[in-house]
Amino acid sequence: MNRPGRARVALLLTVVTAALLTACTGTDADPARADATPTTQPTSSPTPNSPPPPSPSPSPTASPTPSTAAEIAEAVDKWYTYGGETAMVSLIKEARNAESGRPREALELMVLDFGGLTDALSTARLMGPIPDPKTQSAWAAAIEHLDGAVREVLASVPKDGRTIQSLQETGQMLRGWSTFDEGIKSLKSAQALLNRRFGLKPSVDPWEAGV
Repeated sequence: MNRPGRARVALLLTVVTAALLTACTGTDADPARADATPTTQPTSSPTPNSPPPPSPSPSPTASPTPSTAAEIAEAVDKWYTYGGETAMVSLIKEARNAESGRPREALELMVLDFGGLTDALSTARLMGPIPDPKTQSAWAAAIEHLDGAVREVLASVPKDGRTIQSLQETGQMLRGWSTFDEGIKSLKSAQALLNRRFGLKPSVDPWEAGV
């Protein structure tokens, strides 16, 4: 039995033309009615001589966050040294491995295996945010897009034993890989920001073939 998060599926994928794909880009779900009127709940009148409501508890004091450029640089360096580099390199490698199952032509027999990428995404989330807003924005976008891509591509696999996707399933699969591309762009952006802003980069480029 496969581990949770690991999916191997052999199927023949029908890659349709760009004109047909345009018709598949919409979603099936109808948007919620914007003109729906919420039901107003009656409010009870205060009871005479009732005691005043208790005062709200004071909010907990937030932990200090780095503010100066030197503090941010030091915090980012710690994030990278204590697991951040490993998490990023692993995510890059597993994304490259997952992409090897991407269809390149019509009716191509392929195997989808997102198990390693799913594990790498879980590790990346455990690392917590990068203490630099701009770099964190790219890093968070990479995680969100790659996770969404995995879910959408796997959801496009036929559930009834068929080995050839329907037009709708093919469109969903290609939208998933498009989201995957956005995740790769954000991942490269996060790595470039760490290098350019803080001088942090892995000793071996994880994007190089054979690494």
